[in-house]
Amino acid sequence: MAKNCSNKSLNEFIPTLENTWDEKKALLVARRLEFGVNKNDLSNYLNYTPSELIDKIIDDAINLDVSPDPGWRDWNSTDFNNSGKNRGAFFRDHQRLVFKDLLTNGFRERLTVFWSNHFVTEYFMYNHPAYTFRYYNNIQQNVLGNFKEFVRIIGLDDAMLMYLNGYENKNSAPNENYSRELFELFTLGEGNGYTQEDITETARALTGYNSRTNQGPISFNEKWYDDGEKTIFGRTGNWNYDDVIDILFEEKKEIIGNFICTKLYKYFISPNVNENIVSELSTFFIENDFSLDLLYRKMFKSEHFFDTFNSNVLIKSPIDLLCNLFIQLNLEVPENFNLDNYFIYKSRDMGQEILNPVDVAGWQGNHDWISTGSLPMRWDFLDDILWKFWQKDKNQYQKYLKEIVGDNDTNPESIVKKVIDFMFCEYVIKQEDLIDAIEVFKSDVPDIYYEDGTWTINDDSVPLQTYRLVGFLIKLPEYQLK
Repeated sequence: MAKNCSNKSLNEFIPTLENTWDEKKALLVARRLEFGVNKNDLSNYLNYTPSELIDKIIDDAINLDVSPDPGWRDWNSTDFNNSGKNRGAFFRDHQRLVFKDLLTNGFRERLTVFWSNHFVTEYFMYNHPAYTFRYYNNIQQNVLGNFKEFVRIIGLDDAMLMYLNGYENKNSAPNENYSRELFELFTLGEGNGYTQEDITETARALTGYNSRTNQGPISFNEKWYDDGEKTIFGRTGNWNYDDVIDILFEEKKEIIGNFICTKLYKYFISPNVNENIVSELSTFFIENDFSLDLLYRKMFKSEHFFDTFNSNVLIKSPIDLLCNLFIQLNLEVPENFNLDNYFIYKSRDMGQEILNPVDVAGWQGNHDWISTGSLPMRWDFLDDILWKFWQKDKNQYQKYLKEIVGDNDTNPESIVKKVIDFMFCEYVIKQEDLIDAIEVFKSDVPDIYYEDGTWTINDDSVPLQTYRLVGFLIKLPEYQLK
């Protein structure tokens, strides 16, 4: 594992004359906590201090309602069978709703994507749209709450009970699937702090959630519960589901804290883990009774989060790539273009189908997103979307450029640098790439026009110049970073 070179602490970042609060840092917040920001909204971010901005983003997320019932949230098998649509169509409807949320609800949906890739269910393993929707609502409701209660709630979620065979876990035939993943994937990490006996005994304590009528909600049935004594982490008693969660968080809190803080660190800060920072975060997490809300504030307000060493080390997921481009450019597609379907299928083609991860361990992310096969696919997608913007109204590109550079800049190098500063993470562009980008932007306009003031940003040539520039920039490797 590469070393994290940041020596910054978890102390709150306070801007100084040498280390200012500026657009670059505000863009970092927007890319990491949300899915990006357009130029006009970026100026609003700078009206807050860094601490105030983090508080506002988190508070706004807390105050959001969950996604509303599409009309079939509580349907059973008969309801779906009588609807005239196959279940897959309802699932696609849900995916479309999720993408709308991703483009509008920022941090809460960023967290929902993260935690749905932690508490994984794969839709096509149980094929029940109502279960999936309620599962997603459960994730949304708990991403800023208490992690211990989050674990407790998600283990009794219908989708999870079906996906990890909790529904089949009976006293007559215990199924260890969920108890194993509860420790291995959800709280402790593989082979970390538990034994096979702990898995076996925990499975017995989790029996009884086996009753449902007509594929409705799953409930507890006493007759299928194993009421004998179980020994879990060295403690013996007639333990039930709630006891398991309590014992787990009492006996293994240090392991849980480190495991969860490491995973959050890798997702939001850097794949190169700073063990000292993670240890401090874990201690804070435990001392604050596993409050996710307080943990996020501690992490995102810190000097460590804002350190430039951590600003360009994460690779955009397909969903990041899709959402960031739309939010950043803030352009429109033609009315007859089905954007929601495009999002669903293109993200799936690039390896990330929302609500249907690759396996129980979820998408591993970061470098796994890029390969010799996926990178050209990403470029093709971005090119396709840029063309759709052009088809809608090519003058959108001129408006976009003016939002970034103003009305009076006539220097191609200055214009290109400003666009790069807005679109990219903080990094020093290679001189050859900068020269190429300037030449792409200058296009067929004679050099003398830039020199004598003939060319202005209001010229008819500017939409095509901007379109070509953006098309060039999105193919640079650095554009894949967030």
